[in-house]
Amino acid sequence: TIFNKLAVVNLPLPLTIVAIQMAFTVGSIMCNVSLLSYGSGDDIRRWACTVPVLFVGMLASSMLAMQFSTLGTIVVCRNVAPIATMLIESVFRIPFVISTHTVLALITIVAGVVLYEANDLEFSVGGLTAIVINMVFAVLERIMQRHLMANNPVDLSKPMMMLLNNGVGMVPTLLLAVIWGEHVRWRKAFAEVTTRGVVYLVISCLNGLAISYAGIRLQHIVAATTFMVITNVNKFAVIFFGIIAFNESAELFSILGCALAILGGVYYAEARKRAEEDRLAGPTAVSTAHYAKVLGGTA
Repeated sequence: TIFNKLAVVNLPLPLTIVAIQMAFTVGSIMCNVSLLSYGSGDDIRRWACTVPVLFVGMLASSMLAMQFSTLGTIVVCRNVAPIATMLIESVFRIPFVISTHTVLALITIVAGVVLYEANDLEFSVGGLTAIVINMVFAVLERIMQRHLMANNPVDLSKPMMMLLNNGVGMVPTLLLAVIWGEHVRWRKAFAEVTTRGVVYLVISCLNGLAISYAGIRLQHIVAATTFMVITNVNKFAVIFFGIIAFNESAELFSILGCALAILGGVYYAEARKRAEEDRLAGPTAVSTAHYAKVLGGTA
């Protein structure tokens, strides 16, 4: 997030930057094609027709949000995503343990971020729209990945998933860049970009490659709500960077809100761990514990 923000500040072509990052990832993967494997054409079709579309929507809207909003404002809205994810998982009856403690932990996270932004919430129409769209795409993309990796798994290697996400996603991303009018500014923007801007762009590409692989690996072993919480807790490092580099809010209540949100993340992780342990222990243990409700799963 930090280097994406720096890249957009120095090269104000957010959708073009996403396309460059995708091309970099595809090129890196193709350097070692032996890592690419799949079970059948149907596995490729199931993944390529769903996840890359959501992946593009998530990345493109995220970059647009960074162009129009502060880092703190983006984090505020993104912290609502785990609750939305939990609700969607429940609607689709995806196995998920919910308890009083997990709900309280999520509320604590949101309360902390709201406290941070209480006197510094900055919205523009474009920024607000991009943030809302980003949250929707992020929730749907994580749930779809989780579904195709754990609930109804496809036989694809992790590098193959990355190749499909970025290779298939590159075309609609470039199309969005043209629709957004970025192609008109390509020559001028690239001519004026500084060496520092190029460095930020390269680092953002390397960072995107690492996150793409780590994100898929994490999705394979944790539920979508847990993934969203882990992601958002990490974003508080971004808030501190925003305070230092972009002079965003550094009031006492803002710092307290940040600390509260981080503690809420720790609380949530422990609550989920205990809830899962109780569920696996059997009906008797579950009935005597605080974590008594299992949505979409077995008691």
